[in-house]
Amino acid sequence: MKKTLISDDSPFLVHETRKSRWAIPYHPECLNARIDQLLTNNLEYIQGKRILDVGSHMGTFAYAALESGASFIQGIDTEEKMIQLGMELFQELNVAKEKYSMAVSDAIQFLENVEEGSFDTVLCLGMLYYTTEPYRLLKLMLRAAKETVIIDTFTAAYAAVQGKDAPQVYKSINEETLELPILLTALTQPEKKDYTLPHSFDYRSKDLSLITLPSAALLEIWFQSLDAKFKKLDWSAHSTRPCTYHDLFTPDHKKASHWADVYTSGIRVSYTLHK
Repeated sequence: MKKTLISDDSPFLVHETRKSRWAIPYHPECLNARIDQLLTNNLEYIQGKRILDVGSHMGTFAYAALESGASFIQGIDTEEKMIQLGMELFQELNVAKEKYSMAVSDAIQFLENVEEGSFDTVLCLGMLYYTTEPYRLLKLMLRAAKETVIIDTFTAAYAAVQGKDAPQVYKSINEETLELPILLTALTQPEKKDYTLPHSFDYRSKDLSLITLPSAALLEIWFQSLDAKFKKLDWSAHSTRPCTYHDLFTPDHKKASHWADVYTSGIRVSYTLHK
């Protein structure tokens, strides 16, 4: 990696509750590798650019973008406490106030109310699957971006390994199915996270939310339909072994996994999209 932007004692990691999750843990190695792959390797879309960070959480990637040379970053998130924490951390790190803004907002509502080409680059890193209308969100992000959208998201294969419904999903799909342009929707429990997901609903006294998981094939059809040139990012430099979603199915599989397995297996993918 070219530069460690988030140190072990970074306040972003001190306040991070997702350090030990199996899929994309927020520990220093994984976090800095993702920054390297998604931002540092795409500096032409970061340096000197006005950037919108959709689903910015506490601002970890927003901060990394500024440290990588962005001229301005706008973070948006539906979770007020995460936006407040992000502003506190930026102040603690003495980030110039004119370099950033953070707002509590639904992504689609925000994007519908900004002018076309308001930002040079739009980041959507781990948020696309939390909207019930991913195609609409993609369309609006491309409208807001003057040049580039960078996406990092789970795919339909994630439904086969995620949550208590995974055994049923796992029995019903195979590699051939996941190569089709399909969209799977899975249930998740937002109270198990440190933030509230949008589009939640009550069911039998439980608070449930939906995650929406297009296959990579469907994502690429969507990109083409929106006249976006796209490039799939290559995570092989971080891979430690051959891996498919079958290798990540059981709790023991997950405990033994490396964070890059989600990319090697195709459970998660990343793209740059260009106007």
